[in-house]
Amino acid sequence: NADQYENNFYGVSFNVNDDLSVSYGVGESTKEIAGSADVEAEATSIQIAYSLGGASIKLAETEIENQNYGTTDTDGTTIAVSLAF
Repeated sequence: NADQYENNFYGVSFNVNDDLSVSYGVGESTKEIAGSADVEAEATSIQIAYSLGGASIKLAETEIENQNYGTTDTDGTTIAVSLAF
C-alpha cells in the first residue's frame, strides 16, 4: 500500500490602497501512512507588499510545523526589493 496525501490550502488578501497589500495563507497536508497513524504538516504565512512607482518591497513571515511530516518546526522571514526602469 502506498502513502496518500490530503492537502488543503487557502488564503486571503486585501489591497489597503493602490500601493499597499496584505495577505495571509495557510497550507495543511496530511500524510496517510499505510498501517500507521496519519501525520500532519502545516504552513502559515503573512505577507505585506508596498510599491512606489517602479520600486517595490515585499516581506513574508512563514512558519512550518512538522516539516517533511516529522517533528521539525521551521520559520523564516523573506525580504525582497525590486526596481524597474
